[in-house]
Amino acid sequence: MTRLTPIAVIALVLTLAACSNDSCHDNGSSLPLAAFYINGTQQSIPALSIMGIGVPGDSLLADEESLKEAYLPLRATTTTTSYAMWRTFTSSSSELIVGDTITLSYKVVPYFHSIECGAMYNFDITDIVHTCHGIDSVVVITPHVTNARVPALRIYFTDFSQ
Repeated sequence: MTRLTPIAVIALVLTLAACSNDSCHDNGSSLPLAAFYINGTQQSIPALSIMGIGVPGDSLLADEESLKEAYLPLRATTTTTSYAMWRTFTSSSSELIVGDTITLSYKVVPYFHSIECGAMYNFDITDIVHTCHGIDSVVVITPHVTNARVPALRIYFTDFSQ
């Protein structure tokens, strides 16, 4: 029986490791990234809560957090997903909660990335409907949502500090 030297073992390991140069290090999920704005400037929104509507189980994505952006997962089994977003304002004498809903309509696009990464779903955002209690407007920046970390939405919040 032939015995391999340590140098031969190292060379064999390096050769086998070099066989696949397309390893999957990318984010495997296509999630729209929403960037938050007030008065035209991206900034953290204090005491922001985000929850999915009509989702089984715990769908709380943020609970009174200060967020500059957030991923809003979409369901591949339907063509709309809705979220409730609310902010809590506290003064010395009272507490005010301002809430809105956002509904994204989209097309589900199956996508085969590679053998290592496999298949995933991308999404094409076709429409957005939202209430206007604390949200001024929602703008689609990138309608084709992939797993790239680029903002798909800009959510402009009303400035209540004035």
